[in-house]
Amino acid sequence: MTTLNAFAKAVGTLSALFFLSACGGHADHSIKSGAQVQVGDLMVSGSWIRAAEPPAKTSAIYLTVSNAGDQSDALVSVSTEIAEFSEVHQSLTKADVALMRTVKELEIRAGESVSFEPGSYHIMLINLTGRIEKDQTYPVTLTFRDAGEVTVEPVARQANAGGHDHH
Repeated sequence: MTTLNAFAKAVGTLSALFFLSACGGHADHSIKSGAQVQVGDLMVSGSWIRAAEPPAKTSAIYLTVSNAGDQSDALVSVSTEIAEFSEVHQSLTKADVALMRTVKELEIRAGESVSFEPGSYHIMLINLTGRIEKDQTYPVTLTFRDAGEVTVEPVARQANAGGHDHH
């Protein structure tokens, strides 16, 4: 079986499981266009992606993750078909120099929220596989250490039209 066939079979199986869990009254971990999605004690909301036209090779996703539980959790990976690589990054300034660092595991403390926004945390998309068109949505799967996976669908919009938008 080719990798593509195995992937298609896995997607079909997962789709069926999502459908059955929604019908059975369990948590809905399905795709939501820019909406709030809950997984475990975590709520993911306000997701959007920066529109990008070729020859752009990068973009970024912004969102908020809130933890209503009494235990910390962590974002451990991000995957999407719209980029070869996706990583959590943090933008910061040290001695008047803008820096960006990769964050391997981002803790979401109990009772707190983490905002992914320009100039702070963001999901960096590297080596885009195509254009990211304004007002379109693109599936992105977030994997949390304890809560597991959830797929969101951020809406593409233009970066800050009034000035430079940092990752």
